Amino acid sequence: MPASRDTQPAVSARGVKKAFGSGSTRVDVLHGIELDAFNGEILLLVGPSGCGKTTLLCLLAGLLDADAGSIDVLGSQLNTLSSAQKTEFRKGNIGFIFQQFNLIPTLTAAENAAVPLLIKGHARQDAVKQAEQMLERVGLGHRTAAMPSTLSGGEQQRVAIARALVSAPRLLICDEPTAALDGDTGLKVMESLRATALDAQRCVIVVTHDNRIFKFGDRIAKMLDGRIVSVESALSREGSGMGGRTE
Repeated sequence: MPASRDTQPAVSARGVKKAFGSGSTRVDVLHGIELDAFNGEILLLVGPSGCGKTTLLCLLAGLLDADAGSIDVLGSQLNTLSSAQKTEFRKGNIGFIFQQFNLIPTLTAAENAAVPLLIKGHARQDAVKQAEQMLERVGLGHRTAAMPSTLSGGEQQRVAIARALVSAPRLLICDEPTAALDGDTGLKVMESLRATALDAQRCVIVVTHDNRIFKFGDRIAKMLDGRIVSVESALSREGSGMGGRTE
């Protein structure tokens, strides 16, 4: 965990609950989640399938509403924002990386990476130029004119990283970013992500099943049955496994 991280969390969840359905079909997914994430760190959110990781991620991004509790993201209480306000908040503050690369097949790598800037109203030439610079940072400066169909899986994911970072989001949310990649490619993508995304003014949260990338996290939050059961530093985990000290 970075020694210089802010004392004030960038993301704070308190008593967060979420259920789907009602009556006999109701499924309680999250049970009073308590979690902080800080600027200047990569927080890994891990746990078995069905434990609520992706649901929690969607709540932190304002894509879903909590049934109870509070979520503060970058100083904004998400439960006080309207749907339109949440959309604007995400546009200005949050970047997303998913396991499916979601690239537009008819656009070049640079044009794909420029999409967030175009949505925000930047002139096309300026947006593409900034996207090309970001692609250079993730090691794809030589592939800016390539179409997605000509890129490898790892290259496509790095385009997705560039797309997520080009508008300088303060919170970067990654849902299984290495799941569609082989082991070596996944490690290279995480190396690229850590090198380009980690910033003293940015918080990075990664949901993953992939224990091969645990070493890239500063802290690891383990979920089980809709609860956070431990949060530990990567250093303590290396020394003692997931049963290391809890913060």
